Amino acid sequence: LALPYLRYPEQLDGWVGGEKGFDPMNITMALPVYWCREAELKHGRVCMLATVGWIATDSGFRFAGDIFQNVSTIEAHNKMLEAGVMAP
Repeated sequence: LALPYLRYPEQLDGWVGGEKGFDPMNITMALPVYWCREAELKHGRVCMLATVGWIATDSGFRFAGDIFQNVSTIEAHNKMLEAGVMAP
């Protein structure tokens, strides 16, 4: 078991990765395992795209338009808020 002092989550029987029984917060007791698996894949892909975007920005790639020029990844959020691009 991944955490031997916790009980084995029965919902993970037959799932890839479930043989270790790692679900310390018992999320699969409240949510379907299919949904959790899909959410994990989606969030992983979003993180990979964000990483590529970070690297591209620091490498000098920019969108067309004056507000996107001369902005580093560190100050991009505040600059876009000031420009009204990320307004609700």
